[in-house]
Formats: sequence, structure tokens, C-alpha cells
Amino acid sequence: MENLKAKTATGLFWSFLDSFGIYLVKFGFSVAIARTLAPEDYGLMGMIVIFISLGQMIMQGGFSMALIQKKDSNETDHSTAFWFNLGTALVIYIILFFSAGSIASFFGKPILVSITRVAAVGIVLNSLCSVQVAVLNRTLDFRKLTWINLTGALVSGITGLAVALAGFQVWALVFQTLAGNAIYTAGLWFTGKWRPQPVFSGASFRSLFGFGYKILLQGLTDVIFTKAYFPLIGKLYSAPQLGYYTNASRFYDIFIRQSSNSVTRVIFPAFSSVQEEPERFTRNYVKSFGMLSAIMFPAALLLIVASKPFITLALTEKWLPAVPFMQLFFAEGFFFPLLMFNQNIILSMGRSGLSLRIDIARKTLIFLTIILLFHSGIGALIAGQVTATAIVFIVSTIAVIRLRKIRAGEIIVPFAKLAAIISVCLAIDNLVIERVFQSDWVLLLVKFTIIPGIFLQLGKLMRLGSLADIRDFMAENKLLRIKK
Repeated sequence: MENLKAKTATGLFWSFLDSFGIYLVKFGFSVAIARTLAPEDYGLMGMIVIFISLGQMIMQGGFSMALIQKKDSNETDHSTAFWFNLGTALVIYIILFFSAGSIASFFGKPILVSITRVAAVGIVLNSLCSVQVAVLNRTLDFRKLTWINLTGALVSGITGLAVALAGFQVWALVFQTLAGNAIYTAGLWFTGKWRPQPVFSGASFRSLFGFGYKILLQGLTDVIFTKAYFPLIGKLYSAPQLGYYTNASRFYDIFIRQSSNSVTRVIFPAFSSVQEEPERFTRNYVKSFGMLSAIMFPAALLLIVASKPFITLALTEKWLPAVPFMQLFFAEGFFFPLLMFNQNIILSMGRSGLSLRIDIARKTLIFLTIILLFHSGIGALIAGQVTATAIVFIVSTIAVIRLRKIRAGEIIVPFAKLAAIISVCLAIDNLVIERVFQSDWVLLLVKFTIIPGIFLQLGKLMRLGSLADIRDFMAENKLLRIKK
């Protein structure tokens, strides 16, 4: 039987392959579809995103995380969660079906009636596989999830591109999502062994809901306060402006949020299994925090500095107004992955209440920035969100340090070194690279070669230990050779 370290390494390998392989596929199709569609098409989808996202979150009820965290979950728990998810999804679909007219009237876009009713089918599809996903996550079986995701990404991308090229405009985005949901669900049912039993236990429901409702509240507030920008922008600004914001948000989701998820979905079950071993838990946290920082900081930096030449070359100049939004979103990449890491660490200790309070603090700050900045433009709204994330990241780090009695210097010193290195790299990009090179192709090449080189050299000069930890971790676990 694999020990925890080996299973975590294997899980990380497949989880990162999931994010950086599958989302590379999604990225490619997103570029092709964006070149075909107009910003207004993305704006129309952006207008309903909060309603679909809320439906997805309510449907899950926090039960997936509860099943992973519960040490002695059984078949009764799994079946109870499945029937709850499915029943809730059907109720939500009915509500959205009959509310579609009101949504369309609010935005003054009659086409939103049919878009909402069709897009909401995805909530029902996802309810059919949420327990299967929880079972695979609990056992760190990310290999199977990766192949299913890859198939879904290919089919959904081909579907979306075909519909876009056929001239069906916004429907390309609708059917792209639904195709992915359908393949994902079918793949889990055909390859997975678990099947729901005709059982619904009140005791199991109360047990799961006792943990899951806090996750649900956290997820609901996350959707409300991060997706609230979409209807707000759709109401106050034009559909093309919302389209620029929506597409910038999509690339942020692909590169930042999904990268974060690839780590945290492994970290949560892995750390949950050692929550009763304080020294081991703390040692692994400090090392994991440093390694994640050393990966995401240069990644966010590259995304920021490469945004403009990439947009010009890949999406064409019609999408250039989205560049400032994209760069602001990518700036959250310095903090969001670490915040999610900290929250999963807190959850793995069974402190879902504390995690919820930290998350509510973030949402409160976001709400305040919306009130104060909604008349200042879309960029100001995004900057407010990034600032709120940075502040709450600091709070979450302090919380973990105190709970685990970690020496603050073990976290602060490496983080300060990374911040200094990133600042130097940004200065070189702005003062040298941007002024010397004019061609967008050359700029991309130079940014993706010189800046990482500078980062690594400065890391060695400043003795950034996390770089050595990453190298040792990969060598020790032979990640590139894992076949399981």
C-alpha cells in the first residue's frame, strides 16, 4: 500500500496534469472560440453566470467536502448525499426555468430566457456525479479524473468551436459547457464502481450537513460576492464591456483558480489523514506553503507581463480592452492559491467554522469595495477584489501559524524574498524588455525565457529554499515516471 507521501505525490502529478494538460486544451479552444465570437456574446453569458453558479453551489450542499473529511463515511452516507444533490438540482432547475423571464427583463435581453433554461440543465448533470468525484478525491485517485476531464475538455471544445463556426454566436458557449458536463458525468458513471442505493438516512444527512452547511455557506458567499460583478457590470455597462470582463475572468479561472484547485483538492484529503500528528502536519505545511508560493508567484508574474502581446496575437486586437482586466485578475494569483491552501489546511483540521469566518471576512471586504468603487469603473472593482483577497490571505496565514504554533519567520522570510524577486523581475520587464523589444512575437519569446531565468538566478542568490524543495520533491517521487 502506498504511504501518504507517495500517494500525495501521485495525486499532485495527476492533479497538475489535469490542470495544466486539460486546461491547456480548454485554453486552446477558448482562444479559437474567442476569435470567432464577439465580446457581446460573452457578455450575455456573463449576465446569467451568478444564477447558474448559485444553483451549482446549492445543489452540492457542501456534501462532497463532508464525505472527504468524514473518516468513517459509508455507503449510506454516499447514497444520502447523492439523492439530496439530485433532488435539490431538480428543484433549482424548475426555479430557474420559471425565473428566466424575470432575468431577461432585468437585463433587457429577451434571448436570456432560452439561454438560462438550457444552461441550467448543467446543474442537473453535475448532480449525478458529485458523489463519484468525492469518492475519487477521498482516495486520491486523480488519474481517472484526469482522463475523464481530458475527454470532456476535447468534446466540449470541439462542440463549442463547431457551433461558433456555424454562426450560432452565444449558443456556442452554452453548448460548450453542456457538452463538457455530459461527458464528465457519463465518464464517471461508465468507469466508476460506485452506484447509489435506494437509501436516504436522516442520521447520515444530519451528520454530513453538520459539516457541509458551513462549506455551503462559504461557497454561497463566494459566488455572491465574486460573481456579483457580472450582473452589476451587465446592468451598469454595455454588453461588450461585460464581455471583456467575462473573458478576462475565464482566463483567470483557467490559469489561477484551476491551478489552485489542482493543489488544494489533493492537500485537503492528504492533510486530513495526518491531522492527529502535529509535528508531521506542521512540517509538511511549512514546506508545502513555500513550494506553492515558489510555483504560483512566477506563474502569476508571467501571466501579467505576457497579457498584452498574447491578446494581440491570439485573440486579435478586438479584445485589447480586456488586457487591463486580465492583468488585475492575474495579480490575484499571488494570493488566491495560498489563501485556498490555508483554508483547506484549516478545514483538514476540522475547523470549518473558522474557515467560514475567514471567508466571510473576505466577502465583507469585497462587498465594501463594490459599494465604494462600482462607479469608478470595472478595473477598480477588480482591484478591490484583489485587495480583499490579499488582506484575508494574511489573516488566514496568521490563523494557521497560531493554530499549529509555527514560527512566523519560517513563513514570512521566504515570502518576503519571493516578493522582492518578483518586484525586480517586474522592474526589468517595464524598464528594459518593454522598451527594447517592439514585436509582439519577440516580446512573448523574451518574456517567457528571460524572466524565468532571472527569477531562478535571483532565487539562488537569495537562497530561496523552496526551489530546492521543489527539485528534491520531484526527484524523490519521480513524478515524471509515475504510471499509476
